[in-house]
Amino acid sequence: MRNRKTLVSVFNPQEAREAVLGGARIIDSEDPRSALGNIKPFNIMQVSDAVLNYKRNEEVQLSTNIGEDQLLFKRSETGQAIEKSAYEIAGKSAQAALGVAISMGTRVHPCNLVKVGLDGMNVETLGDVLAEVVVSLNRTEQFSHSQVMSVLFVQDLALWDERKQARSTIEVLIGLREFYPCSELDDKKFDLLDFAVNNLRDSDGNILFTDRSQVSLGSLIKKGILPGGSNHSFVKLNELFPHYKYFNQVNSLIRKTTKEVIKAMIDVTADAGADAIMLDTSILTKVSNICLVDTSSAGMVDINQYDLNSEGIPTRGILSLDDINYFVDYCHFRGIEANLAGSIQSFQAQQLWLLVPEIDQMSTRGGASAVAREPNTTIVGSDTRQFRVIKRNMVRGIVPPEQGGVLNIPAKLKTSSKAMNDIKKLKEMLIMEREKQNLPALKSYFIDPYGVQTEF
Repeated sequence: MRNRKTLVSVFNPQEAREAVLGGARIIDSEDPRSALGNIKPFNIMQVSDAVLNYKRNEEVQLSTNIGEDQLLFKRSETGQAIEKSAYEIAGKSAQAALGVAISMGTRVHPCNLVKVGLDGMNVETLGDVLAEVVVSLNRTEQFSHSQVMSVLFVQDLALWDERKQARSTIEVLIGLREFYPCSELDDKKFDLLDFAVNNLRDSDGNILFTDRSQVSLGSLIKKGILPGGSNHSFVKLNELFPHYKYFNQVNSLIRKTTKEVIKAMIDVTADAGADAIMLDTSILTKVSNICLVDTSSAGMVDINQYDLNSEGIPTRGILSLDDINYFVDYCHFRGIEANLAGSIQSFQAQQLWLLVPEIDQMSTRGGASAVAREPNTTIVGSDTRQFRVIKRNMVRGIVPPEQGGVLNIPAKLKTSSKAMNDIKKLKEMLIMEREKQNLPALKSYFIDPYGVQTEF
């Protein structure tokens, strides 16, 4: 008997309906403009109503998060969060958790999930924040059955250092405001004037500058992109938070998430009384084509290598199959549920459900979203994280086999004979493993950027 679940992050009621129709069992309210974007309570309520009013074959839970940076009261000139007291940090987080629990309500399911982002937080504060959220929710009458999930980011600092210089990475992060003003002498600076056109947007998503002639230091200040008094337009991307700075037991030479780091993350989560842990990737990592699952690791068929971005940069993963097995096993040893996120794609998910069958949950947004297209027109949306929309066919590519999971392969890979050879190997492996585990027969599709499937 299995109770595996797919969590799909949605932004509005229609996306929630698409997720339910695709087979998602956890409908997560999230702003797609960051890795764990805060979302307004009213949006959460609209999502809850959509799920409540929609027919579904399986029980469905709701989830939402309280953001990814509980330390953030404001940022310094270097982009670092400026902390207040540990008491206030924990109190602020618990207040936010109660707020999202109220917004989700209990009409859909009595056990909702509250995700707590804990990036860039030392292990002692992390434990205090998580414990305060747990005890606050448990003390309430209405939300005492809510579950708390820590969310921690895996990383590969060497790969990030290599890829953060790519223009495609910079352009997306400019649009997400993941930068800060820096010195004119900084060797990692870049000029915002060179990247502002078609990348910077207002809070409603409207492009601020459509022509280079519109961009100047003055216009960047006037639009609130740079602070008043700025005398130049040089900026620098925000950085990842190295594990060794925040987990006392982690060696300072470690630049990539290891089993040592994973153990430390699980231990502090379990010790705080939380119910689950999600391993995810930072928005900085996501947009540089770095994902959580390393399909080049032993035991998997490597499709990541063929998934290229606009500059021809291939997808690379961080955690090996062995790392993921350890994560799941140690979670269960400590009595908590294991959730994997981090740009999970169909060709990763369908392998993992079979190769690590004890996984409790997988989470996605990017892997379940497609480019928006207005019917009967040639009008299409932007092919970026914040503007893609959830589609039921994409969701089906992530859900477990026993719940209708299918294999979705990006249609663009059909043009590569080498990719097609490995796709054939992947398909054969999945068919064989499903037969061994008495799971439904595999259905496989090529899927275009709009979420339209073609069986193969």
